[in-house]
Amino acid sequence: SIKYDINTSKSLSQVQDCHVVKHLSKEEYEGHTAALIVGGKNVSPFHRPEGYLEVFRNAGVPPKQKLTTFCVSDNAIIKPAHFRPGQYVDVTAKTIGKGFQGVMKRWGFKGQPASHGQTKTHRRPGSLGPGGDPAKVFKGKKMPGRMGNIYDTTHGLKVWRVNTKYNILYVNGSVPGHRNCLVKVRDSILPTRLENNKNPPFPTFFADGDEEIPEDLYDQDMFQFGEPMAE
Repeated sequence: SIKYDINTSKSLSQVQDCHVVKHLSKEEYEGHTAALIVGGKNVSPFHRPEGYLEVFRNAGVPPKQKLTTFCVSDNAIIKPAHFRPGQYVDVTAKTIGKGFQGVMKRWGFKGQPASHGQTKTHRRPGSLGPGGDPAKVFKGKKMPGRMGNIYDTTHGLKVWRVNTKYNILYVNGSVPGHRNCLVKVRDSILPTRLENNKNPPFPTFFADGDEEIPEDLYDQDMFQFGEPMAE
């Protein structure tokens, strides 16, 4: 998916050129579960390794910018259209890189007093560890360093609307990453959200006969503009 920001409370994710590239059986993957390799966003085949292009030739799809793996059951060889309004999803993406930052910006430290004899220590972390015994700084100490540019997952975001024409998911809340970045969307693993994801489309949604899928699918609790307001 590709992320587009609308405001601080909603995000759009567009499924662009998404194809299942390869299916790995339980024995081929890790011995515990099967997996699907899914690719997104078509790219030029030039300046791509021959071994990389061979995977897409075997699948009969154009080369992709991003490949990712989804663990599935043996009978869940699905197509990309899987999500529906009202479902809760987990979204993973690489966060915005902010460079080398101090402890106040990186970890939210309060900082030290601006008076009472403080000299050039207003934004410093303070003591880093005990002296004498054990006379070291413990691993994992919150210190200045590079901030962002790591993969992060936001859990339990609700899908309010799905546009089937342009393959857009309208997701509640903030999604990691900058605008137009690639994100990974999957069913939520939160225990409190499993009740809402109990009966997802499996393996995906198939229309009955010649029935056409509506262009926009809405959650039942979402007000649709254009309809009369209830008195």
